[in-house]
Amino acid sequence: MQFNLYHWLFDDPYTAGSNAGLSGPETFHFVWPWLIFCCAGLLLAFYYAVEGRKRFVKGKPLVKYMLDRYLGWFAVICFVGLPLLFSRVFLDGYFFAWRAWRYLWLVSLLVWAIMWVVYMLRKYPQERASYEAYQQRQQYMPKSSKSNKRKAKAASR
Repeated sequence: MQFNLYHWLFDDPYTAGSNAGLSGPETFHFVWPWLIFCCAGLLLAFYYAVEGRKRFVKGKPLVKYMLDRYLGWFAVICFVGLPLLFSRVFLDGYFFAWRAWRYLWLVSLLVWAIMWVVYMLRKYPQERASYEAYQQRQQYMPKSSKSNKRKAKAASR
């Protein structure tokens, strides 16, 4: 018997189950790990958006920028994963129950992880050094007197 990648990726679970000699749809064994991963990812992104930005990265603009950017995409990936899981479990005779969607979702998660690692290894150290140099230069710059002018203008009224 020859392996047919097209049918393996694009057959719905009922067709795949009948081709494998099963009486019903092919079982999906990773429902709970996938559900836990997607819900935890959404909860992490939500917590960061509501509380984490204020609590953990208040004085660290580079970390805030990185987490805003990458946790936002992670939340999108986890959000897309939930309907794919729902369609695999409950709509198993339809278009979105195909394996191709789950593997495309997994590829998007891997691309996200690789982009994040590349950023952490290549760009973040350069941006951190640039920001530290900027802060060092700002120590020797005179402070702006805009606030003093505003106070004087408010006092004169």
